[in-house]
Amino acid sequence: MYTVSADGVKWGLMQPKMELRLNTLRHDWQQIQKVSGFPCAFYFLRLGYYTKESMMDEGIPFIVENRQMFLPFLGMLLSEKENRVLKPVRMISFLTQKLLLCALYEKWQDMNVTKIAEKLGVTKTSVSRCFDEMEFLDIPVLHMKGKSRKIEVTGEGKELWEKIRPVLRNPVITKYELAEDITLSNKAGITALCEYSGLADNLYPTYGITKKNLKETNIKSFRQISGGEEIGCIVLELGYFIDDIKKGIQDPLSVWLSLSEEEKQDERIAKSIDEMLREYVW
Repeated sequence: MYTVSADGVKWGLMQPKMELRLNTLRHDWQQIQKVSGFPCAFYFLRLGYYTKESMMDEGIPFIVENRQMFLPFLGMLLSEKENRVLKPVRMISFLTQKLLLCALYEKWQDMNVTKIAEKLGVTKTSVSRCFDEMEFLDIPVLHMKGKSRKIEVTGEGKELWEKIRPVLRNPVITKYELAEDITLSNKAGITALCEYSGLADNLYPTYGITKKNLKETNIKSFRQISGGEEIGCIVLELGYFIDDIKKGIQDPLSVWLSLSEEEKQDERIAKSIDEMLREYVW
């Protein structure tokens, strides 16, 4: 905490040592102002879009290093250079989710738009849109370095996973239950979990395929089961496919996201998930 004097006004400047939720910031601001008897503002190295907008709505003063300030008690509002308008995000895109999981697995440091675009094989414009999504969703891996936004993964991977998990989505778009085993190269879902653990697979394999490769495989031409027929294989159409940990095997965190709640409640599957995450992620 610092005491500041500006334009003849004495006020306090508070810099949190860790990331705090909005309700904690609000409570601390109210209490410290009450005790100190003068206006107080927060000082952040970075601030997510949602938190920033909420603090402005509630009149909670803040400064974001090298970017913007909101000090209504001094008549100072946001810097004019902060004029981007972020589009609302109702659901995270699959590309942003893929980017986040890759960053978590590889503990990305100092990764800018250009480096990420080259690594993922996409355009810089696409990565910039991912950055906008992360900024709007207030995901704590996006940081400002000078005038550039970069990905920096710090701390424990498990801790970051718990923070981002609520905004992630099931990567499965469509599930095909086919009458015969068409033998695809990429394994997903339960079959992928079995590859990472000692779990025995179903009597039929589960494969994964992205929308990009769907037409090449011509999945829709194969007969799907009906009634009580035996399943030959299951094919999951996925929004993305990461197999950097085991070639041809869906990545562990996406496996977790792909499983149904009913499957996760199965004691054998729950134990296998723990085994997989301990061995290959944490």
